[in-house]
Order: sequence, then structure tokens, then C-alpha cells
Amino acid sequence: MSNPDVRVLRPGDTGKPDPFTVCIVANPALEAPIRTGQFMPDPILLDPPAFEAAVSYIHDSLFGLLPGQGEALFAEPDIEPRVRIVSLFDSDLPLQDANSLVGNDSVSNQLIARRTVARPFLQRFGIAADIVYCVSKSATHDRATAWFTSDDDTAGGVPFTLDGVLLHHRFFSLIPGTIAIPASASSLTALHEFQHALSSYSNGKIVDLYVDSEPAANCKRDRPIPVQFGTYNGTPLASDPTRNGLGYDAGWTSYHCALLKPSAPAVMDNYWRAAVPNSCENDDITRRFLLDRLRAKISR
Repeated sequence: MSNPDVRVLRPGDTGKPDPFTVCIVANPALEAPIRTGQFMPDPILLDPPAFEAAVSYIHDSLFGLLPGQGEALFAEPDIEPRVRIVSLFDSDLPLQDANSLVGNDSVSNQLIARRTVARPFLQRFGIAADIVYCVSKSATHDRATAWFTSDDDTAGGVPFTLDGVLLHHRFFSLIPGTIAIPASASSLTALHEFQHALSSYSNGKIVDLYVDSEPAANCKRDRPIPVQFGTYNGTPLASDPTRNGLGYDAGWTSYHCALLKPSAPAVMDNYWRAAVPNSCENDDITRRFLLDRLRAKISR
């Protein structure tokens, strides 16, 4: 018989039936490797203190409470009190497909969230989440990854323009942004993956900047690098001509938006190369885009 431990760390906007919600769940079953239908108990189930430590770490990274942290998306006064944070730990679930939220990648050390399982899994516990962190203690895989949100493009939202193209910060999703994260994660990993997950397949992706990524809301391709990165809601934004001191790698054609803190890499870039990784902040377009997206979801 399942005996779930569901904890509300922050109640969020209690005046609404569907406040913006982040759920942090201990992964019950690990698909090893992914897409094989072979499942094993995730070792996180045997280490509740490790899960609780991961919950605290994820919470603190989102609210800017890590030591020396520079970027704090949820710390805005109109956002902080309206975010609901819930954790879920259940060690008594059957070892089956419907209870597996994470898989081991077959060609790397990446943990992969099984994104289509997350929503029906949480619904069994009465939880509706916009973003889901799936915490694992895989013995072999220790690198976090995330999937963007699949927006419900029929359910309304707040319009905005990106380089003159009309898009929407949608109120609801068809599939929540899902993150697979090791219990050992540290520094800005939880925030970095959240920023991927909050973004959208259909209304603007926030991609990695430490590789030569394809064009997205926060990344473009061209040489020479133009002075202007683009426009957001009609406001022109500058490019980053030097990749915040790291320099664009030889052969890259991608380029980024100007940083808000030029002395350190962007949160979506290789923050580990900063003198103080926690001090890294976003570039201009990423912060504007994500804060507006948060505010749209909170306003629904």
C-alpha cells in the first residue's frame, strides 16, 4: 500500500485553485537504460536525507538563497509569495513504467526525465505542477537534463513579440517542463535546468550557451556578430560580442545576448568557469523572457 509523504514547502497563491507550482519528487523507478522497459528501484528511495537535502538545495537555488548567488528568479516581490513548492516521496510504489520518472541515458552519464509520465504520475497524488524536478541517485549517471514545456496553445496567455513575431506566454501546459536531476547536484545546476524547463517548445526555447546551439530565444547564428541581438516586445537588445570573456569557440556561428553581469558567464553558459559560479547571472533576453513567463503563469 502506497504511503506518500507530500509536503508543501510554500503554499503559493492560496486564493487560486491552480497556483504556479513546482513539484520536487523522489524518482521511484529508474529505467536502466532508458527506452528498454527495464526498471530498477531508484537508490534515492533508500536515502530520504539525500532527497531532503536535494529539496532544500533546489528550493534555495530558485529563490536566490545559495551562498553568493547572483541570479534569483523567484525573489521578485510580485513572484516570491505566489509560487507553490511541493515535495513528494513515496518508497512503496510498484516497480513499473507508470512509476518511472527518470532513465539512464545509454550513451552518456545523463539522467533523462521521462516527460510524458510526470503529469499522470502526479495526478494520482492530487498534484498539478508546471515544473517537475525528478530527483535520482543513480549509481552511474550524475548529469542533469531538462525538457522544455509543451504549452497548451489553446488555453490563453499573455502575448509578446520576439523579433517582431507574435508569441504567447501560455497559462497552462500539455506536458510540464520536466527535469531529471541527481541528488548530488550543486551550484546553479537546479536553476540552469529550471530555465530550460520553464521555456517552451512553441513559444520560445531557452537553450544551452556552452555549445554552438541552434537558434532559440537566447541564441542566434551569424558572423560577423551584429551589434543588435534582436528585439523583445519592441525593445532592442544588444549582442554579446565576446561571450562574457570566455570567447566564442573556433568554428562557432552562434552568438548570445548581452549579459547583465559582464564579468561572469551566463547562467545558461558554462558557469563552472566563473571564479564564483554561484555569482553568474542571466543575459538580458533570458531574464526578461523568463520573468514575463513566470508572471503570466502566476496571473492565470
